[in-house]
Amino acid sequence: MNFREDYLSEYLRKNGLERISQGKVRDTYYLDEDRLLVVASDRISVFDFVLNTLIPKKGEVLTALTHFWLTKIIPFENHLIPSRWKEIDFTENAAADLKEDGLLQLPLERCLVVRNLAGKMYPFEMIYRHHIGGSVFKKYQKTGIAGGHQLPLGLPKWSKLDAPIFTPSTKEDVGHDVNVDANYFFAEMEKAGLSAEATEMVSMLARAYAMAYEYAEERGILILDTKFEVAGGIIADEILTPDSSRFALKIDWEQALAEGRDPKFHDKQPVRDAMAKVVTPFLDDKDQPIIGINNLNPENEEHVAFVHSLEIPDDVIAGTTERYLKIFEMITGTSLEDYQLDELGC
Repeated sequence: MNFREDYLSEYLRKNGLERISQGKVRDTYYLDEDRLLVVASDRISVFDFVLNTLIPKKGEVLTALTHFWLTKIIPFENHLIPSRWKEIDFTENAAADLKEDGLLQLPLERCLVVRNLAGKMYPFEMIYRHHIGGSVFKKYQKTGIAGGHQLPLGLPKWSKLDAPIFTPSTKEDVGHDVNVDANYFFAEMEKAGLSAEATEMVSMLARAYAMAYEYAEERGILILDTKFEVAGGIIADEILTPDSSRFALKIDWEQALAEGRDPKFHDKQPVRDAMAKVVTPFLDDKDQPIIGINNLNPENEEHVAFVHSLEIPDDVIAGTTERYLKIFEMITGTSLEDYQLDELGC
């Protein structure tokens, strides 16, 4: 299906559904005081810029994979609302009910109905790492500390840790999120009167990550790190997708450690790599061209306009779609189309 966001937005508006937020990837519509409709687009963001390019099937994979983890593997309370016919036809997607009730053009393969938890989202990304790498690695190299956790010194990048660690970050509306110590997170949650809940959630999410890690490893995949969202003391938003996690094939991770390189990440890494090589029209403090949009400022309007003018090569787009589909099939053991038919009511 060729997803047209503008058409869907206008269609839903005419049917009385107000779009209350537009994120980097997802649009959220108000159903009633208890329920929201979340629609995943094919938009893609890298280095805090939303690109003027769509990745076919990406939104469908994010929707189906989140649904899979929340309904099949992770047994903890979450924001997903099941179909009213769940016990009859096994469909656990309440968006199918909306289509049955009259929203005939609703793209079920991109839609989930969730609890309305407005105002209850934690102001932190709940990040867990079973491998040392990513944004905390530079500080670790200097201090041996990641997210407030003292680790053994000298670990090679992407080494597996004895146990996952919690390394939260802030959530910034514009620009880069900021890594913080776990102690800072707990202190801020105590100020908000949520100390006991936050402690329980950190422990629960650690268990959820451990369960997912073990499940994926049995299928030849390593979830090197992942982030969760929490609202009202339950799991919210997407979980354990290529947009919220760093997936690598176990065999490639082993080879990467031996060769001293990064493993091949099964997410939007091809787009990151392409955008990190772009020669921009802007100059650095040495009057040299800035190379890579990762070195631009998402708060600078000229930088944003330049990034929006860029075109992603077709082979990069196709390669990214292929990675999303492969990781979905390896994790679920089925094709995206079969899962949509059997589980999402498509």
